[in-house]
Amino acid sequence: MTSSPNAPRWEVEIQAVRKFIAEKCEELIEASGLLGGAAAQRRCLRLCSRIRQASRLDRHCRRELRWMQDLLYLQNVDDPDATDPAHYCDLAPDDPAVHALCRLAEALGDLLIATGSEQTQAVSVENSASNQDAA
Repeated sequence: MTSSPNAPRWEVEIQAVRKFIAEKCEELIEASGLLGGAAAQRRCLRLCSRIRQASRLDRHCRRELRWMQDLLYLQNVDDPDATDPAHYCDLAPDDPAVHALCRLAEALGDLLIATGSEQTQAVSVENSASNQDAA
């Protein structure tokens, strides 16, 4: 199902995310297992399933897509509450999987920018910082 040129933005967004998930789901599941262990892999499976069934790209899906991006970008390396935070250490920098993970991270980043999820995250981080400064 392709969207018409006059399709609402939300319809274009969910279709783009569904297409990405259809093409990259296996890679995302494998990457989440490599970088975050079994718990991250289960979370990724739930995300893929939810997106396949979603009629819109809701707040939960956007949050989970940003979580996936953080996992791929190793943003949670120093977070003791992250699921299996040191799991990524099993990968050697010269492992061919690292190059594939980088390509996947870049593709997900491009998708989040295209759907506005990246912009939403930046605004919420700025608002959070402003609220902390005000306190």
